[in-house]
Amino acid sequence: MSVGVLFTQGLVTGDPHTVLGEILEQAEAADRLGFSAALTTEHKYSEEYFGSPLHLAFAIAARTRRVKVGTAIAIAPLYNPVELAQDAAMLDQLSGGRAWLGLGAGYMPVDYSTVGVSWDDRAQRFDETVRILRAAHTRDRFSFADEIYSFDDVSVIPKPVQAGGVPLHLAAWTPGGLRRAGRLADGWITNALMSLPTMSAMAADYRAAAEAQGRTPHVTSIRFCWPYTSREAALEEFGDTALAMARTLFDYGAITDLPGVTSSSEITLEEFVKDRFVFGTPQECVETIGRFRDEAGVDDFLMIFRYPTGPDNAAVLQAMELFGTEVLPALERPAVPA
Repeated sequence: MSVGVLFTQGLVTGDPHTVLGEILEQAEAADRLGFSAALTTEHKYSEEYFGSPLHLAFAIAARTRRVKVGTAIAIAPLYNPVELAQDAAMLDQLSGGRAWLGLGAGYMPVDYSTVGVSWDDRAQRFDETVRILRAAHTRDRFSFADEIYSFDDVSVIPKPVQAGGVPLHLAAWTPGGLRRAGRLADGWITNALMSLPTMSAMAADYRAAAEAQGRTPHVTSIRFCWPYTSREAALEEFGDTALAMARTLFDYGAITDLPGVTSSSEITLEEFVKDRFVFGTPQECVETIGRFRDEAGVDDFLMIFRYPTGPDNAAVLQAMELFGTEVLPALERPAVPA
């Protein structure tokens, strides 16, 4: 089991140059502290997120030596698939074989309208894009024809360093998306705020789909994360920001497993700390991660320490340091039998 870092911040917290510099500083910290990955994400529609995740991944690759670099997630249907394959292969070459692609279909129609792509055929676009990426990375030349895309005698040069191409992991939380991940991908990525019971049920469906295709399933869970030595200070630094983010994502339709909740104003921090966040002392973080591993079969984690509106860079670096020095080593030690 490995634990990486996912960067989500955009322009809300300052000018672009400063915010991007802080992301790079956090990526360097992740590399130094023993995290497994330093990945980026995107939305196209607002200042809350940057919209060019692979460009940022290239910069992270240049500033790090060991972490995986790439996306979790890039909205795959918004890209030309051959160009995406070329960019991913180049990232793999320049990083020395560290590229990792998490792809999703997105859940906001405005992401599509912003760049003039049809929302209605996104599932077909996503399916074809993943198949094209796989062909581009594993075949010297290839042709492709389906409902959306048609390419004849194409070659992507250079090929990735990694045998079999850049790993492709797909985000999903619908039955069709889980089947797609099982059929086409190297792994499934959860969303950041689904509960443990929801994740367990979806992981079972995904694993069944992957095994039916002869694939080895792999589950990567994105989690909001904040380790602390003082709960009072943690709630002040993290609580309001994380709760606001959860309420925003509920309003966007990204949280669908809160029975009886009809308004984001009804959401409480306690609900999310219970079985959605990794929040607590280092030992409590270890125990929470162990629950997700044991009950949902999570193989790897991507932790979000910072959101578009905070906490600030100094607090994030301090939290990463605490996690890297006290949580990561504990995860590597075998559990002591009760």
